[in-house]
Amino acid sequence: MKKQIMMIAALFVALGAYAQHDHSQKEGSKMDHSMHAGMTPESGQVMTYDTPSEFRNQLGEVYKTSLVLTENFITGEGNDISNTSAQVKEILKKVDMNLLKSSEAHMDWMMNLKEMNSALETISNTAETKTQKTAYASFNQALYKSVKAFGTTESTIYYQHCPMALDNQGAFWLSNSKEIRNPYFGGSMLTCGSTKEMLN
Repeated sequence: MKKQIMMIAALFVALGAYAQHDHSQKEGSKMDHSMHAGMTPESGQVMTYDTPSEFRNQLGEVYKTSLVLTENFITGEGNDISNTSAQVKEILKKVDMNLLKSSEAHMDWMMNLKEMNSALETISNTAETKTQKTAYASFNQALYKSVKAFGTTESTIYYQHCPMALDNQGAFWLSNSKEIRNPYFGGSMLTCGSTKEMLN
């Protein structure tokens, strides 16, 4: 009887080890896939895609509307910030993801889109400045990844950074001007920051 109990116990241990091994394999695959979808493991850079001009035009419209949102953050107009974030969200709805033919590009866009929509929703639904700015930083990161990955038909886009934003965590934004106009500090520290990258 003891022998049977020990054999059953050993079987459960073996099954547990197998399940754990199988689970870790699945997790590894998931991680590899997410790395492939968004970043190249070797360089850590955003993957780029050959994208139809129609999609680049639509993404360009999102970027252009986001410039108005940035200006609202600079001037600190709360109502304008909420209204413009809702407008950006409406423009995002018009981006046709079916124009992206590869599954990797499609998945990349869906991840960025989810992040942008979530951030814009937060900006629209709160009047708390710190929360809005944190969401605005998330939106800009997802928009940057989208512009970098898919391109737009816009002229040079400046990817700018302020190391003191969000309680010294640092935050980025996109601009159509080389001149620094900081949306995180507005009038108090308007020129704090630098251009980190130029996108075409």
